[in-house]
Amino acid sequence: MVPSPTPVPHPGPATAGVSQTSLQPIPTEQAMEDAMMRSSPTPEPVLGKRTRQVDGSTDGNDTEPDDGPPSTTQPQSLPSISNVAAATLRYVSKKKLRPEQRDEVDAFLLDTVLGRQAKLFACILSSENKIDTFRSAAPPYQLSDELKTNITNYGIAVLLSVNVSAYKGDIPCNHVLDILKRYRFDLPAGIEHDYANWEKISTFVGYSLTQTRARVKKLIKDSIKANTNIFSLAQMIVHSTPCRTTIQLCSRVALMRAVHAECNGGEKFWNLTDARLEFIRTRAGSSASKTARAFNEILKIDRATYGAAEEYVIGDTVPDEWQQRVDDVVAGIDIV
Repeated sequence: MVPSPTPVPHPGPATAGVSQTSLQPIPTEQAMEDAMMRSSPTPEPVLGKRTRQVDGSTDGNDTEPDDGPPSTTQPQSLPSISNVAAATLRYVSKKKLRPEQRDEVDAFLLDTVLGRQAKLFACILSSENKIDTFRSAAPPYQLSDELKTNITNYGIAVLLSVNVSAYKGDIPCNHVLDILKRYRFDLPAGIEHDYANWEKISTFVGYSLTQTRARVKKLIKDSIKANTNIFSLAQMIVHSTPCRTTIQLCSRVALMRAVHAECNGGEKFWNLTDARLEFIRTRAGSSASKTARAFNEILKIDRATYGAAEEYVIGDTVPDEWQQRVDDVVAGIDIV
């Protein structure tokens, strides 16, 4: 009897993987295989269940009933109502609240969260009503004497600035208002947005500039009769102000006196002075040197006409910081 051949088993997937050691997985497959071999992250615990560690004898169930007591977090210790009430009582005593206010605080502590929020909102509305009542009862706004003094001094500085383009009209008035907005002084916050009260300030600025122009015009008229030199005339104009008597300031005053002599100080004096400024500005264009030469010539003629026999020197004085700030505002230069 011939023995039957022994059957050769066909290698399964696992057997083939062992016997065919020469086959190497491609990188993508290797990465997937590595990911599968890594242990899975522990899932979030579920109430009444706990994660079961996976090992070689796993039966496919991921969770099993938790035999032990459920894991609970330790509650944070909160201050008791009595402690809060005691601390609040000390704070109320420190703030010296009235008895009825203390009762309101006690009721507030015992209220619900929604109730406390509603009470806080009601208090905010009540405060707004009281503020509105206070504002309506306040007296009408009036310019202080300090503000009037600042407006007068800055008005003179604007009219004598080397950068001013006109002595009359809205231009100098707007420059003074810009200075007030920038440096505030004792202006109430946001008053420039209150049209009625801001109009009071604008009106006084215009009035102050009118008075300054009238005073300067009178000093120039008197200086022509008295044959006063330009340096003395400039000192009289800036008297009681922080302005310094510089060459540039004397040149501007000399321009005013030249126009005054031409029109004999008529009603159109300031209009003619503004026209002369415009003429110089147009002819000089953007050349600062041409403008300087024009004013130097005006100053030279004035010195030869008035007080020529007097010995005086106009020093090359640099404008102080106060006048320089004014010149920068008039020139539209932003100051940090």
